[in-house]
Amino acid sequence: MLTVQQLAESVPQEALGVALATAVAYFALRAFFNVDRVLKRLYPAVLLAGAYYRYHALAADQTQSERSLLLEALQSLRAKAPHAETALGDLAVVALALHVAVAVLDALRKSRYVSKKNVLNVVGGTAVAVLKKIPFAAGKLAGEIKKIEEQIEHSLKAESQHLGKVYELPAKGMADAALVALLQTLAGDADKRWQDGLVSGAVYHGEQDHLAVLNKAYELFSVSNPLHADLWPAVGKFEAEVIAMTANLMSHGSADVCGTLSSGGTESIFLAAKTHREFYRHKHGITQPEIIACVTAHAAIDKACEVLGIKLIKVPVDPVTLKSDVAAVKWNITANTIMIYSSAPNFPHGIIDDIEALSKVAVANDVGLHVDCCLGGFILPFAKKLRATIPTFDFELPGVTSMSCDTHKYGYAAKGTSVVLYKSKELRRFQYFAYPDWTGGLYVTPTLAGSRPGALSAAADAMAKKGWSLNALQHPVSVHLCVTVRHIGKAKNMPAGPVDDILRIYTDVTLKV
Repeated sequence: MLTVQQLAESVPQEALGVALATAVAYFALRAFFNVDRVLKRLYPAVLLAGAYYRYHALAADQTQSERSLLLEALQSLRAKAPHAETALGDLAVVALALHVAVAVLDALRKSRYVSKKNVLNVVGGTAVAVLKKIPFAAGKLAGEIKKIEEQIEHSLKAESQHLGKVYELPAKGMADAALVALLQTLAGDADKRWQDGLVSGAVYHGEQDHLAVLNKAYELFSVSNPLHADLWPAVGKFEAEVIAMTANLMSHGSADVCGTLSSGGTESIFLAAKTHREFYRHKHGITQPEIIACVTAHAAIDKACEVLGIKLIKVPVDPVTLKSDVAAVKWNITANTIMIYSSAPNFPHGIIDDIEALSKVAVANDVGLHVDCCLGGFILPFAKKLRATIPTFDFELPGVTSMSCDTHKYGYAAKGTSVVLYKSKELRRFQYFAYPDWTGGLYVTPTLAGSRPGALSAAADAMAKKGWSLNALQHPVSVHLCVTVRHIGKAKNMPAGPVDDILRIYTDVTLKV
């Protein structure tokens, strides 16, 4: 058997010199550029070059004995454990065969539902990529793209071109009256189109009395920040009640259904994808997650999967019903599937997917089922009371694990609000982001935004008694005060002395009514 010492002695001194020089060069070059990235790209080429050198060195020197580390290890294994080599060899063959079979099955799964549009997208994208590498064609292509950009800019900004453009902070600020006048000029008669009903969606109510209420609410809470629930407890109350009312429409009496308020349908869908990714990583150890969605799914799920590193599998619609093809969904479920995405209704056709059938698929395969009810959230629950033929679409179905309902659509709320609902608080907790080691304090947020009710460092007792609301920091223990114009003349009231930082996670509490 070839020992480590014998192997070391067999290494030529030239090779040791090359290795030492390579190590010195590596550490020296790290100070100037990202050597690791270069080496990662060169790794396959270096391996092939090494194998090529080794082969020709052996071929050139016939007197040199050929000793393979692999053969030496196998011979040693055979001598010490005669049957181990056979068992391991069979295992390697079976593992390779299974790997090939899974790869072939995955390729068949993808190819079965490939559409002409998919092929054209791939071919067209490849053609454009090739053209961009050809100097003459690249210049012409860039010129055409520039023309399109100018046309789009003209169509979007032509009316405001005469007002000029501002590229830097002015030396002197604009007077309030002048600023308001400018805003009124920019607003123009833009409201007339939606007031006349010439716009699809965008504004879902728009009556003056309703807008007056929304504007008054904005006025009353214009400086409030949900991050500071101790300063504006009413904001937390509003959010909790909106979530509860929305959940009540979808829960069918279940006290477990819960949720959070988001900035819109896109964020709600994003959060549902993130939550299922974390939940199934925890439950099944899935590190290469997949979501199955119909081609009619809102683009928000494409965005979420791209950002979150989730593989998105698209399935076709049933050509007759225009609903998600349930058979295609079944066919595409794998060990890595974490969620099925459904719509009630879908955006292109206004059709409600067969969520009852998808629920059965989700339960049978232990995967999540999200219902995009952004458009239908505040219509379908009432329509179902009037028309029994409306299919079941919510948490009444056992497989539904999350839903997204836009309050700023048919809920007639102000723009920038949506609710994402979950089947249970256990699932919702996987939506939260928690980072307890931040030097600024204990940081936990339920949604993507930081300025949301999440987990805060509660103000120290001494400061709370003085009426101050400051952020407790850690590493080291301290307090944070962002000085604003409102602090002028208040320094004499600033409490001094040791402060005990009381840290308390209250995300779930702030989301309760």
